[in-house]
Order: sequence, then C-alpha cells, then structure tokens
Amino acid sequence: MIIGLIGSRGTVPTAEVATVSFLVDNRFLFECPSEIVQAFHKFQQSWIEKSRSKANSQLIALGKPTFGKITHIILSHLHFDHWGGLAHIIHRIMLLEKEKRTDKPLIIIIPKDSTVPFQIRMKKSFNDTNMDSILPDDEFFYRLLTIEVGETVRAVVQIKIIKNGEEIELDSGYTLSAQKNNHLLFGSFAYKFEFKITKLKVEKAKELGIPFNRTLKQIEKSKSSIRVGGRKISRSDIFFENKTIMCYSGDTHVDLELFKFFSDCHILIHESTYLTQEEGYHLDSHSDIKSLIFEANKLSNLKVLIPIHFSIRYTDNEISDCISDLKKGSYHVINPVNDLIVQIDPKSSATILSRSNK
Repeated sequence: MIIGLIGSRGTVPTAEVATVSFLVDNRFLFECPSEIVQAFHKFQQSWIEKSRSKANSQLIALGKPTFGKITHIILSHLHFDHWGGLAHIIHRIMLLEKEKRTDKPLIIIIPKDSTVPFQIRMKKSFNDTNMDSILPDDEFFYRLLTIEVGETVRAVVQIKIIKNGEEIELDSGYTLSAQKNNHLLFGSFAYKFEFKITKLKVEKAKELGIPFNRTLKQIEKSKSSIRVGGRKISRSDIFFENKTIMCYSGDTHVDLELFKFFSDCHILIHESTYLTQEEGYHLDSHSDIKSLIFEANKLSNLKVLIPIHFSIRYTDNEISDCISDLKKGSYHVINPVNDLIVQIDPKSSATILSRSNK
C-alpha cells in the first residue's frame, strides 16, 4: 500500500500546505479540499522526482498519479474543507473523461445522514421550516453537485452511502469499514481501509512438487484439499494472505472507543490539531500529539503514525520539532508536512519514498 499525503493542514490551507487529503494506491482519494488541483500538482511533482531518483517496483507499477486514475473519493463528513474540491474534479471529468466515466463512474462515498445538517442550514437560510422534506443523502448530494458543476452529474458520478458499522467492498481486494466518530453529532465517520492479497509460498510449492499451471488456481479457489501427486494439498499449505490495514480518524480527538476500532491497524492517520491542550479554543475536543502517542503505543500492529490536521497557528518547524521530540515506540512517526509518500507493508518496515524539499 502506497499512501500519498496531498495535504495535512486543518480547516484553512497555507501557501505551502493544503488541508487534509491523501491518495491510496493512486486510486482511492480520501477527502477533497477546495485547493485539491494545486495540491495534487505538487504531489505529482514529488512522485515524478522519486520515480526518477530510485526505482521502486510498486511505484513504477502504479504509474504517475492522475485525476483520471481515481476510482473512489471517500469523505469523512461534509465540512467544506473536506469536500469543496469535488466540483473541480467533476468539471475535469465532464471535459476530458465523459465517455470513460459513463461506463465506469467516479464513486463518491459519504456517511449516512451527512447531508442532513447541510439541508437544515439551507432550509433555515430560505425560511423553510418543513423538515418533512429532507431528501435522502444521495439525492441531495446529486442535486448539490449539479448546482456546483452547472449540469447533471448522474452519468459520470455514483454516490454511495456508507452506514455506521458497515463494511463495503470497493474493488478486488479493497474494503472500507465505517465507525462513527465524535466530530459531529451525526454524519461523521472514521474509516478502516483494508487491502488483502493472496500470495503464493513459492519455495513451499516447489518443495511439494506442485506444477505451476492451472493446478495452482484450483488449490487457491478450493475450500477443501486437492490431491496432487499422491498427497492432499490444502490452500493454506501453499498460499498466505497479506493484509494491510490503514485507519483514518476523520477529524476527531483521541477516543478510546475509536481506538478499539483501530486496534489491528498498520498505519494510522489521525487528527492532532493541538500541540498542547487548550480549553475553549475550538468547539471540538481535539487531541494533542502526546495524548495521541500515548494511545498509539498500545496498538501492537502499528508501523506508521501520521498526525494531521494541524492548526494554522503552528509553523512547519514547530510541528517538526514537536514530532522529533516525542517517544516513537516501535513505529515511525511521520511528519506530514515534509514526508509526502509512504509505502507500508505489514511484513516489513515502512519506507518513506519521498520527502518535500522544504
């Protein structure tokens, strides 16, 4: 799994760092801030520089990240700094990819009830008190995007609603699970994103004398043992599953219930707005980095921790100094301002594939 950090700031971007957005395996975009086009261009340049400087088979296989490769956009909630760039991407689809996306539309995933606060605010703005006319989430979001883009988007965009506690299959090997967080009263989720791939134990297969032909596929697909060369071979004898789990808090403080949801993750992307706790600054109870580190130390499978969503009150150097001073345990603590591309495999250490030039 390769994760590209497009932005890590909180609420308001700076000239150098966009608000939170990250791309997984060049296909799954989490969050879509209004400055996504500019931030994505910077991310592309970092990817190109890395590809030129040192060969990496997975990086090469994925190819340069482009908007055209994105198959899913996953939103944690509908605050503007998390969805405001959707119109830019959909405009591009309308101009350059309409035929392609008609056959395979861009899938936008939003939490159940995430549009309800939006609809209530709109009704109040227009002095409409009829709460019985609240639309289903997908219908309202289709209409909202149509207004933003200027024409209907239904032919090229598919909106999917995910429910609290639900797990959905995004594509072959990729699944997404949702868990309510405490950022909003409702319609705001944390996510667990899993990639599972079946791999062959090559040396074991050779040792057992299994021919490298259709027999391998038969063993992989069979739930029972298959007789090969006079012996019974089961799937687990020559295959193993390699699962990588990324968790994303979706803007919320250190919540013990949420950390139960994160218990088996290999990489954690978590909001950490404050460097120290300050009462009354924000409506939410955001976490300081030290509290986050304390809970992260309990996650036995954790390989990488990426604190994000920093307040604009802190400079990049202050963030860097704070992270470098922290006890890191057995995992990497990645500075999201400087480290832009991270490769993670649960069987090995994480690799920082690209750093910014700052």
